[in-house]
Amino acid sequence: MKIILILIAALSLTPSSAAWATTSPGPVCEASWVDSARTRTVPVRIRMPEGSGKVPVILFSHGLGGSVDSGMLWAQAWASAGFAVVNLQHPGSDRSILRGGAVRGAMSPQQLVSRITDVHFVIDELGRKGREGACDLSRLDLSRIGMSGHSFGAHTTQAVAGQHFPMAGSDGFTDTRVKAAIAFSPSPPFRGSAEAAFADVYIPFFSITGTDDSVPLTPQIRPADRERPYRAMPPGGKYLLVLDGATHMDFNGRGDGRPAPNAHIQAVVIDATIAFWRWTLLGDEAAKRQLDADDVGLVAGDRLEHR
Repeated sequence: MKIILILIAALSLTPSSAAWATTSPGPVCEASWVDSARTRTVPVRIRMPEGSGKVPVILFSHGLGGSVDSGMLWAQAWASAGFAVVNLQHPGSDRSILRGGAVRGAMSPQQLVSRITDVHFVIDELGRKGREGACDLSRLDLSRIGMSGHSFGAHTTQAVAGQHFPMAGSDGFTDTRVKAAIAFSPSPPFRGSAEAAFADVYIPFFSITGTDDSVPLTPQIRPADRERPYRAMPPGGKYLLVLDGATHMDFNGRGDGRPAPNAHIQAVVIDATIAFWRWTLLGDEAAKRQLDADDVGLVAGDRLEHR
């Protein structure tokens, strides 16, 4: 009877939980990398999967007032699924602004440019450095880079993926080394049409939001508006996940002392994002079929679209 129960439990697992989890996480390393060209220090937290082989790498950019703690749930899950994950902390729009009461001023075009340049710099550093503490960076396959972020970090991700902005030099924001992207709580452009802004986002892009995904700092962005980037991007490898009742901070991933999202949100986000990364960074067609079939544990009120 015990053997039968074990077999039943194994058959009930989703493909990601059964086949994609590793046995244990690898090392976690902290560092502060100095960009001498800008006299700027960028803190990073690196999570490596166990083993010694080459692995793809995913960068994560926090929201306004966040830190390397942001997106913790997602980073831990992705590292356990075999990806290296690098959390960036952006001076000037990180948790330091919470002490000075300069939150609104930190959400500026200048800070966005600084964040984008942080991403370019960190990717450069990953290629230059062979090791950071216990983390062997020579394992990183820099031909397979993913980019992700929440809120202002989603805005950063959109820019790196190819979004155009009505400012000089914005065409230089795109980093062609990034092969796929996930934006938690994406934003439409503040000026101009979404179609013009996202016309050149050709890489696979996954937008994740919720029916209650709003924030008082930007009341003009309604939850439905967070679907607009997905609908304006060229078709091909584009996905949109809308979770019923999910709030803006549910997508923070429990970092920075925030409460964890409920078990359903956690499970769906982890399952769907791992499937997306496996398809885009590992070429796993079974993972793509899982996404295309909406096979990520959705319940009534949730939606998963692709185009």
